[in-house]
Amino acid sequence: MPAVIAGTGVAVPPNVVTNDHLARIMDTTDEWIRSRTGVASRRFVDPGTGTSDLAAEAARAALADAGVDASAVDAVVCATMTPDRQNPGIAGAVQHKAGLDGAAVFDLRQQCAGFLFGLDVADMLIATGRAGTVVVAGAEVHAGYLPWGEAWDIVLGRADRVPTDDERVLATRHRAWSVLFGDGAGAMVLQARPGGPAPDPASEAGILSSVLRTDGVHADLIEVPGLGSEQRPYADAAQIAAGLHHPAMNGGGLYRLAVETMPAAVREVLEAAEFKLDDLDLVVAHQANDRILDGARRRLGVDEATMPSNIGHWGNTTAATLPILYHELRQQGRVAPGTLVAFTSFGAGAHWGAVLYREPETLEQA
Repeated sequence: MPAVIAGTGVAVPPNVVTNDHLARIMDTTDEWIRSRTGVASRRFVDPGTGTSDLAAEAARAALADAGVDASAVDAVVCATMTPDRQNPGIAGAVQHKAGLDGAAVFDLRQQCAGFLFGLDVADMLIATGRAGTVVVAGAEVHAGYLPWGEAWDIVLGRADRVPTDDERVLATRHRAWSVLFGDGAGAMVLQARPGGPAPDPASEAGILSSVLRTDGVHADLIEVPGLGSEQRPYADAAQIAAGLHHPAMNGGGLYRLAVETMPAAVREVLEAAEFKLDDLDLVVAHQANDRILDGARRRLGVDEATMPSNIGHWGNTTAATLPILYHELRQQGRVAPGTLVAFTSFGAGAHWGAVLYREPETLEQA
């Protein structure tokens, strides 16, 4: 029994940070960032706002969009790489803050591929009859990772001062990755397809096929090398001083693997459901970098209309990119009844895959 998307919702913080804001604290320009990433602006939370706050807000919005009461939710799947704290994960907090008491909750740590894996988990719960309604939320607060120290007051336009030499050196050192990220959350409500399978398999709606892949050989392409169980003590001043709490990234390796694996996964889910590439209406891909999206389009043989980008105004919101983009496309009227959509992403680990989905004619008929 395929799962259908009954509603979507997003939560984005109010603080807009443009590339010009970042140029105040590091050696960069708007042109430098745009040409390498496609990002023009991103959003950041105020201090004290956690990932679970954004995820709960997005979940409530998705439930309202679906017209589903919180008491009907059987399970909640949360994907993030930036939990409120190291332990526990955010799922319990999201359950409580969104008023989803009684639902079983899960945390997934597939980073940028987390929401994709969450969709598959939700579909399996529904297909096996273990759940009738599942909320999947992808949320990130990257602000805590970013190496801007006391210069945050400049970034947010709350101080009219020049950064210190140390602040500028530190921010510039990490600009290759720090300019990419933004904060945000997206959620979907998935439900069992009413009435059972479609009488004609060719008109089947909901999640039609999926493929999930992991290759741990590439786990070091992007990682936070410190603050973990390999270290003793788990955290200390020496690791912080060495910058081991910041992400380390092999940009070239990530580009090559993402451009290869996401198109291959899309082709695989199409073949599994007996569709051709020409049947595909939309590819909702992870928004890591416009260069990666361009490469994936060329490899797959589709244009920007089929594989759209929204990284320009949100940045890379990691596990939140797929639901935020899909919500925007729905609002724009681009997900009409019968639309065939492939969700795909690639994340640190390395994890990747695709999920093929067809929008029902109507949820009542679905």
